[in-house]
Amino acid sequence: MTNKDRRIPGASRSLKDREAYAQDFGRMDMRVPEAVVTPQSAEEVAGIVRCAARDGIRLAVRGGGHSQGGQSLTDRGVVLDTRGLDRVQPAGPELVRAQGGAQWSQVLDALRGTRRLPPVLVDIGEATVGGTLSAGGVGSTSHRYGAQVGQVEQLEVVTGAGERVRCSPVRNEGLFNAVRSGQGQFGIITEAWIRLRAAGERFRQHQLRYRDFDRFADDFEFVVEADRFDNLRAEIRYHEQEIILSAGFEYGGEPDDAEMLAGLQYDENTYTRDTTSVGHAVIYPKWAFSWLHYHPWRDWILPWESLRTLLSQPLLDSHWVPPRPWSWTGLYGIGSEAIDAPLFMRPPGKRAICYSILAVLGEFQHEKATELVSKLEEIDRTLVGLGGKSYLSGGVGYGPKEWAEHYGETLEQAIGWKREFDPKQVFNPVGMPFGNSPEVSGRKAR
Repeated sequence: MTNKDRRIPGASRSLKDREAYAQDFGRMDMRVPEAVVTPQSAEEVAGIVRCAARDGIRLAVRGGGHSQGGQSLTDRGVVLDTRGLDRVQPAGPELVRAQGGAQWSQVLDALRGTRRLPPVLVDIGEATVGGTLSAGGVGSTSHRYGAQVGQVEQLEVVTGAGERVRCSPVRNEGLFNAVRSGQGQFGIITEAWIRLRAAGERFRQHQLRYRDFDRFADDFEFVVEADRFDNLRAEIRYHEQEIILSAGFEYGGEPDDAEMLAGLQYDENTYTRDTTSVGHAVIYPKWAFSWLHYHPWRDWILPWESLRTLLSQPLLDSHWVPPRPWSWTGLYGIGSEAIDAPLFMRPPGKRAICYSILAVLGEFQHEKATELVSKLEEIDRTLVGLGGKSYLSGGVGYGPKEWAEHYGETLEQAIGWKREFDPKQVFNPVGMPFGNSPEVSGRKAR
């Protein structure tokens, strides 16, 4: 520990605390930080960042740690854990005000009984508001509402200079555009004002099995275009050669299943669930994913018209994908609602597809997990060739050439934002293309 690191107020240097922050959910990287700090207020965050900027200390900002590529890790700086900033409160009938370290499950708890929900919820309730807004935020209602970054009224951000700044589409617009989907590279989201939508009294979900992928594609295109269901999430089970479409709708009074399922070509309705927990129903339970496992995974956003090609790709139907329950391959629709965050990269077109491959490997299978990471990088090239963009939920292993391809003309704007909002490069830029150090650029282009 250097003398400089001692100047971070409230930082812990105990080995036990440091090792607790050495891995993220993916477990594919391990980096023991030099110190850990857990602020309890936005003003504490600002003070920590000012000290870091003054003393040349790098900060890795961490919320739920639910990434797979080491973005919240550092072995040459300090981890700043935002989870002490967890206050959530309604801000009128159409807004909820949530601090950046609040988990999405906490947001739902605060809204209980209001018949209001955020338009888009992510699958993992332990993910934090600031974390998913820094990535984009996609879920089972995205076919209707787009991404979470498009549902924000305003933000409070601590910049790399340690300044607390309010920003919105009409106030400090540059910062507002930089931090949404900005991977935490331009500022720390300490508070968000999120728009709400009306919610139904109950939620009913059908799990529809398809053995014919073309019939699934017909139905998926139809129900998205017709906006028939409130929630849509499909699991592609390559080993069983079937697709399970989870199609849910909110309602009051008596549900009309016959009308909702009319005309669909599924082989079997395998399961129907009905609950009053309208928000929590679309979130996986906490026990579904263990932090003891390795989780190599990748997400992409693909052109809408690539759906049938995607389903037939032989590269994706390969023997290395572990069978269920040790893998999950899924897709979501991304709707036509405008997503006005410049750094949320998606293919052009009215609609798009979010596609995910998640593998789960046991604690003694690190070598196999590493092989899967390489396979996912190969698949990335195939999907980018289809016009896709990586969804940056974690590390992608890109070098300068791939980053230029990913961001296109937006890259120069993002580099300018980095200079403006984080001139001392306080925020740990591992693997990202916005800064100037060798660590930022990642490995050489392949």
